[in-house]
Amino acid sequence: MLDQMRRATKSGFSYILVGLLIVVFAVFFGVPTDGCRPSGSRAHLATVGGEEIFTEDVNVIYNRYYGANRSTTLDDTFYEQQATALKAVLATYVLANRAEEAGLRVSDEEFAAYITDGSRNVEFLSSYGRTGEFDGPFYERYVKFGLSVPLQRYENFKRRELLARKYMAMLDMQVSASPAEIDELNELRNTRVNLELVKFNEETMAQALDLSDQAIAAFIAANGDRIATYFKENRADYETDERVRIRRIYITKPSDETEDADALARFEDAKKRVVDSGEDFATVATELSEDYAKSQGGLMDWTTPENLDSAIAKAIEGVNVGEVREVETDFARMLIKVEEREEAGVPEITEVQDEIAQTLLREDLVGERGAQMAQKLHARAQADQSSLEEALTAIREEVALQEDAAEEATLWQSLNVEKTGEFTMEGQQIPAMFRAQLAGMNFGRSWDEIPRLGKNSELMIEVFNLTEAAPLLPRVAKIDNTLAVIRLSERKDAGELTAEERTELEGEIRAEKVAEFLGPWRFLFVNPLEAPGHFVDSALTEALEDGTIKLHEKNSPAAEKVKSMITGDDPLADLVGMTE
Repeated sequence: MLDQMRRATKSGFSYILVGLLIVVFAVFFGVPTDGCRPSGSRAHLATVGGEEIFTEDVNVIYNRYYGANRSTTLDDTFYEQQATALKAVLATYVLANRAEEAGLRVSDEEFAAYITDGSRNVEFLSSYGRTGEFDGPFYERYVKFGLSVPLQRYENFKRRELLARKYMAMLDMQVSASPAEIDELNELRNTRVNLELVKFNEETMAQALDLSDQAIAAFIAANGDRIATYFKENRADYETDERVRIRRIYITKPSDETEDADALARFEDAKKRVVDSGEDFATVATELSEDYAKSQGGLMDWTTPENLDSAIAKAIEGVNVGEVREVETDFARMLIKVEEREEAGVPEITEVQDEIAQTLLREDLVGERGAQMAQKLHARAQADQSSLEEALTAIREEVALQEDAAEEATLWQSLNVEKTGEFTMEGQQIPAMFRAQLAGMNFGRSWDEIPRLGKNSELMIEVFNLTEAAPLLPRVAKIDNTLAVIRLSERKDAGELTAEERTELEGEIRAEKVAEFLGPWRFLFVNPLEAPGHFVDSALTEALEDGTIKLHEKNSPAAEKVKSMITGDDPLADLVGMTE
């Protein structure tokens, strides 16, 4: 079909250029091989709807991407690569068949425009030279010698490829965004609310209570059994690890031999004074030690043996309090004295009963008060039609005037009004075009996460239904273990969209839908080594299951491997494109 075009562009210079290019291919890329057999023999690999697929069809893709390393590729990798190329060829033919069933065709004019278009015909993206014009002799020689494909087979494949592209483009064009969807996204993205809230967290409120020694003693006297039960049920919380506290005299080991001799002399002097003469360890450490603990007489903080240098931990294992051990590492010489030691174990209940009593007493004092206080604040804000700050202040003033209400006053004082700041219901959205690359990564908050409160989809919808006329949430909300009274502080409704903004949102919704329904299908035609997405994969799976694709697995290992790639049984399927 392209004979006239090729003849019209033939010239003496073109033949010279082709000759030079063939030399370049041979020198830098080696002689092209048959895409599915190292021996170069022609193999029948598959049939798709009656159309036969041979090795030269696979060569179009294989030699485009893998040809540069074909002479050094191991057989296993070689066949994995060809299976990847074959999978792309099969997908192309399956989609082309669907295109024909849908009534699509490719005219000679369309095909000529496609094959000569350097922006669409992938093989020639970098092969049009400096002029950017189609060169018939170059085209013919490149196909035969660069791709190792007979010209007629190449043009047949490219027709099927264009037909498949038209089919996918047709499906893509049918995806649209309705006016209602655009308005909904505008509302979602541009409606903003700022909430005020008061949280009633029992643990936080309990910590605000200042318990007297008399109250704790009275609780212990009246609740001995309860304290014992709590200790038994939470025994693990009171278990302690072995801990030691040491003093050390630390003398650095210089790399210079002369300086190291001086350091060794200082160490021996310290050792003689502490071990032989019984001089006070802290005094000698303050005078001679060379580390940060020098000013504390070498005294270090309490720690577990596991947190000590392994050489020190080993040296003091089983050593009694007051004994001194010598330790040497690559960097220092040390004298270590065990100052104090606490064995691992569980304390007696009498040692922790005050702590347990405080915990239980605080629970009792707060207990149901949190829920009662939340309901009281909600009722006050509703009755007064006031802000939460005004309602909270009014309650505090009333409680302060009551007798014997010190504890309740303390609880009310522990509360404060918080603001969420402006937020939308959209959360942090990632454009559809980036989602494949960013899969599994977390960006910002999800749509149902309310700032300063947490995630709750039902509550999120409720707060966005609040208005200036009815700003108070009709109920006391609960997220996890926290109660909250919530009121709308400010609301900014989404405005009308300009024509430009509407077009932008329409494109974004379309991209989202295409990604969801069709996946990144363009990869099949631009870079078939990349996964083209679920739609193309499903078409392949369906064609294999219904017999549209028939693989001739005995003719090539590539035909055998591609079956496991399509069915998803090949653990290397996603890595093949990266293997060189």
